[in-house]
Amino acid sequence: MKAYYSLLLLFAAARGAFATFQDDCAVLATTFDYQDAEVLLSTYVTAGTNLTFPESASNTCPKFIVTLADMCRLRLNHTTTSTSSVIMEAFLPVNWASSGKRFLMTGNGGLGGCLAYNDMVMGAKLGFATIGHDNGHAGDTGAPFLNRPEVIADFVWRALYQAGKVGKAAVNHFYSGIGIRKSYYMGCSTGGRQGMKAAQEFPGEYDGILSAAPAIGSIGLGAIDAKAYFTFGPPGSPTHLTLQQWNRVHQMVIDQCDGIDGVLDGVLEDPMKCQPRPEALLCGPGQNWASHQCLASQQVNSVRQFYEPVYGNGGKLITPRMQPLTREFLGYPLIYGGIPSRFAQHWYRYALYSDPNWDLATDFTLDVVDDDLRDVYGLDTYKTDLSDQQGNNTKVLMYHGLTDGLISSENSYKYYDDVSRAMGLKSDELDEFFRFFPVSGLDHCSTGDGAWYVGGPLQFTTPGALERAGDSALMSMVKWVEDGIAPETLKGRKIVNGAVVSERNHCRYPRKNKYKGSGDPNLASSWECSSEQV
Repeated sequence: MKAYYSLLLLFAAARGAFATFQDDCAVLATTFDYQDAEVLLSTYVTAGTNLTFPESASNTCPKFIVTLADMCRLRLNHTTTSTSSVIMEAFLPVNWASSGKRFLMTGNGGLGGCLAYNDMVMGAKLGFATIGHDNGHAGDTGAPFLNRPEVIADFVWRALYQAGKVGKAAVNHFYSGIGIRKSYYMGCSTGGRQGMKAAQEFPGEYDGILSAAPAIGSIGLGAIDAKAYFTFGPPGSPTHLTLQQWNRVHQMVIDQCDGIDGVLDGVLEDPMKCQPRPEALLCGPGQNWASHQCLASQQVNSVRQFYEPVYGNGGKLITPRMQPLTREFLGYPLIYGGIPSRFAQHWYRYALYSDPNWDLATDFTLDVVDDDLRDVYGLDTYKTDLSDQQGNNTKVLMYHGLTDGLISSENSYKYYDDVSRAMGLKSDELDEFFRFFPVSGLDHCSTGDGAWYVGGPLQFTTPGALERAGDSALMSMVKWVEDGIAPETLKGRKIVNGAVVSERNHCRYPRKNKYKGSGDPNLASSWECSSEQV
């Protein structure tokens, strides 16, 4: 009987704590008071709830998300200046205290105006108090930058910084008396750039930063986007390639370079060694695409130019080449498919020149790149002295897909080596606080032909992701920060319809993933990290 009453008391206590959580969430709108932050919503949400967003009807952001955890949802508007503000949300899970008391900031994508709800949902499921923000404007567009320098400042750095401050204050207030134990950041693309901005400019805000396919060296990225348009031209141009022709180029690269790593699997472990020769696709006399799946000389020339770096007027390297393998996932429709890059066009049009009539197709020259080198808003995010990060003991785990069709992986290779030279640190020394993992077979942030799933930003919507979160890139970062276990590899999986069809342990640069010479190449155990240098 005594045991029965003890169980009743425990059950009552649990119900009381649960009720307190719900009550505390409901009154957040009146109890949380932070300078220049207005609470728009505070409500308890159960796992499986279909959340819709008030701004989604009028912009390009996601329209809904299904939650994975019981949590308190907090929505705020934080005023950054008299002419700018940031919409942000916090997902505060019930099991936060028992899950490590961790804070997680998520990054944005593209031109920045969408909260990373998918990553926030997974962060909350893993027990993180998870924050997202709109980077100071609504929608994946640069139009709000026009004649609004403070909105640009929010996009480049301030929204991330201020949302972190407000988010931490909200978490500490809601979980009163507990306190955040460790703070983390994760993001891909623009979100990857934001992570590197935090590492370079305010590393004390985070204990660990997970930066994927970072859009650092953004000035160069705009230049290579513009170059792609002028190289290939619009549809119908003699230099243009159709999607089918581009896929043939992709296969040409595989045919010429796949064997370099010892396995013919359609995946290049080291595309830096691949120097494709597009002349192999050149049509002979009387041949054409319809008859022989070949390319005209102007098209071959376009492909060769695409695989070359971009140099400025003075001959200075602006950005490395695109890596050889690129697919149609995002790169073709957004960069080299015959339409001026929206990312570059919106930045030049609305932020740099404040001219809504500026057109990349008619107004871009290398003089534009020289103008942009002023980097008046700090968008480039290419500081190579990470002494502050090192001094703050902030860990950065950076990875990049080797078939990224939007941001060349060679950009990340270059940055890592530039940091090494600038700080005078060899890899073993640099790796104490900054590690880089090239991920073969990964496109831009997500999907791909290889073992692309590493459990990072923008990957958690994948079927089966939740079951494999324990050895994800995010949790590898946690183990590095909290247990001192630095990752030697990132576990990668190729997932098809929720099933794992191949695995690969992606090695930290400059080590190389090398086939052992025998065994099933779809098994990670058939590969090893070699000390071979580039």
